[in-house]
Amino acid sequence: MIRNSIVAKLWLTIVAMVVVVLALLSILLQQFVDNYVYQQQTRELVRLASSVQTMVKQDQSVVADRVTEKLAFVQNAQILFSVPLTSSPTLASAYEHFSAQQRAVLSAGQPLIISGTGHKNAVSVYLLIPAGARPGLLVVTQPSSVVDALIAQMRNLIFFATMLGIVLATGLAFVVSKNLSRPLLQMNQVAEAMARGQFDGTIQVVTKDEVGRLGRTFNALAGQLARTIEALSMEKDQLSSILSSLEDGVVAADISGEITLANPPALRKLRSSLLAETGVPEPVKLPEHLTGLMMGVLATKRPVVRTVDWQGREVIITMTPLYESNGEKLRGMVAVLRDVTEEHRLDRLRKDFIANVSHELRTPLSMMQGYAEALLDEFGNDPVQRRELTEIIHDETLRMRRLVNDLLDLAQLESGQFQMAFAKTDISTVVRRVVRKFHALALERSISVSFHSASEGEVYVSADYDRLEQVFTNLVDNAIRHTGAQGFVQIFLNTSSKYAQVSVSDSGSGIPAEDLPFIWERFYKADKARTRGNAGTGLGLAITRHIVLEHGGDIIVESTLGQGTSFTVSVPLLRM
Repeated sequence: MIRNSIVAKLWLTIVAMVVVVLALLSILLQQFVDNYVYQQQTRELVRLASSVQTMVKQDQSVVADRVTEKLAFVQNAQILFSVPLTSSPTLASAYEHFSAQQRAVLSAGQPLIISGTGHKNAVSVYLLIPAGARPGLLVVTQPSSVVDALIAQMRNLIFFATMLGIVLATGLAFVVSKNLSRPLLQMNQVAEAMARGQFDGTIQVVTKDEVGRLGRTFNALAGQLARTIEALSMEKDQLSSILSSLEDGVVAADISGEITLANPPALRKLRSSLLAETGVPEPVKLPEHLTGLMMGVLATKRPVVRTVDWQGREVIITMTPLYESNGEKLRGMVAVLRDVTEEHRLDRLRKDFIANVSHELRTPLSMMQGYAEALLDEFGNDPVQRRELTEIIHDETLRMRRLVNDLLDLAQLESGQFQMAFAKTDISTVVRRVVRKFHALALERSISVSFHSASEGEVYVSADYDRLEQVFTNLVDNAIRHTGAQGFVQIFLNTSSKYAQVSVSDSGSGIPAEDLPFIWERFYKADKARTRGNAGTGLGLAITRHIVLEHGGDIIVESTLGQGTSFTVSVPLLRM
């Protein structure tokens, strides 16, 4: 019965909310009253103890005894003091049971409040009476039953008020729920009548007169309307599903430029464009560049294809006019927005990749071919010269092998197929190993390589030891290759709360500011001439960045042309 009645649901909901609120308020109010009464009791006892202490300190023991008896009678309390405290076995025993912290409170001249002394329902206040080397002790004890009657009376009042509020809320909730549900019941009846009369319901025709013909016509109309609405709904759902699944944006508008249809990709583009033009990201009308294009389409009544720059993205717009059902009068247009930025970028990357790989392979292959032909032609009889030619061929072979290995590593990293062997790794050990590796090369080129750590102990991270060594090997190798004689390469290890940071700085040639955004791309080289012997494969920084990202870290670069470059690698610290 309750499930089918909106009146009962609203009524019970309001009553339940009021009951819960009043219950919580009554509990909080009772706790507040209890705490307030007990705090007042404690303050009165402290004030009483302070008064007696003052009189005893002024050597008015006789007066204190008389006042104590009267105050104890008025306050229904027990007052006991002794100077020195050892003269009273009761006070001496109580003082002996005090903790060091409690004695410190008494020694500081502060009152010590203890609940439960002597018997469970009592509050005791202790004060130390200064008297030279042998101080006295004062205690005022009052049973909690003194305030229990007042607390009980307050609780009864709170309970009565709560029950009265619940009763009043119940009646008011019934009246409110009845008034709120009356329109809902009427709307429900109308909706049921519309549902029976328009779609599922039929009129029982028993006559053949005008009323019967009207009934039969109404039944046929209801059936035809139901089938038409079902067909339109299916067509609309199908069209909506198709438009939503498209990656291209589709937008339709009337002659005035008001948007009548837009799928999610088109809405995203329109919102960004309208936000830049009007500051309002609500796509109601077409942006200016689409409006101008629409005017041309409506004027020529022919489809138009344009490639435009849409907020830095390259978009092909195909716009077609829309006609009324008679096929003569224009009613708007429909446009397809295809973002080809990624396609063109990938096409450029493919072309650049082929050109770069061809360039990198052509030079060593040409050199190997030339030197091999010289050896085949038995050029020179000097064994030293022939060995030099052989070593050049060997070096170029190793260079091509490194290029192929780097390409394979980079392809695996970008495809997510590269397997990392993460383990607990001391990053300072990795850096020191790399520094030792390049020590001889740095001495040969008169370059100073130094390592400085802000942490005296180990700095542990979760990392693949070999790949982390590859990162710092690439950075230090780049720094040495681009630093001249008498220059320096400095490695600094710092730690923050969550990250270990390793900076590799050099005093080399630096990187031009316009090239900084592109240093992480494949085959980037600061040396535009790409001279053999000093330039690498151009893949080291791309591989380095991918390895750092796989470790959950980041790498940044700062460089000043002619002054040097600094790479900073951040790797998350291992949580111990």
